[in-house]
Amino acid sequence: GTVWTSELISSIVHEGDLVTLKARRMLDRVPWLECIPDDPLFRKSDSLNTGKKNLWFTHLSLERLPTDIREGKCKLVYVARNPKDQAVSNFHFHKLNDSLGQQADLTWSEFFSLNCSGNIYFGSWFDHVLSFWKFTRNNPNTKFIFFEDMKKDLISQVKEIEEFVGVPLTDEQRSRVVQHCSFSSMRENKMVNGTTAFDEKIGKFMRKGEIGDWKNHFTVAQNEAFDELFETKMEGSGIKFTF
Repeated sequence: GTVWTSELISSIVHEGDLVTLKARRMLDRVPWLECIPDDPLFRKSDSLNTGKKNLWFTHLSLERLPTDIREGKCKLVYVARNPKDQAVSNFHFHKLNDSLGQQADLTWSEFFSLNCSGNIYFGSWFDHVLSFWKFTRNNPNTKFIFFEDMKKDLISQVKEIEEFVGVPLTDEQRSRVVQHCSFSSMRENKMVNGTTAFDEKIGKFMRKGEIGDWKNHFTVAQNEAFDELFETKMEGSGIKFTF
């Protein structure tokens, strides 16, 4: 969801300019906030942030964000995905990511236990989502969106984000953005341009993303255990997810 949302917002601030969007890798247009400045995976700063707004994306927890962000001095869009599908996505991410040791032999059962405990890279899904949910309730410079809403009605989400970031689009520009960021385009690996091994892995990873794919991985016992955990952790939060 983070990569998809990054490409979506980048497409909006580039006003649907497909030539520019396809000429630069998404990781150049929307670099990682937490990446080391001289990381060889990324271009030099003179090629970054070419649109009407400067963009960064991150998986950092709220307390690790720069102070200016937490003080509302820039706009923040947080995308959440239902935790069952997110767990499956994170499982595949761990299996292909070199920086996490590329745990190719990691089994779903092993990962499920780690994921539920929160003893995993980026920590507990519940802590991460709930902290940002509470943060966005009281900060006008923040927007909390759902992966499932993007899948259901992308054009409505584009319109909302246009207004939020202050880059209104024409109908033609909006149409180009929606087409460029549709899952059919994503499956053709058009959202991440480049030829590095990292690009290829991200492209492969992004071809996943169906709502309800968790049913192909969770056992009945795992699903019951997770439902119980979810009810305990999310009680009183008011967040509603589509599973």
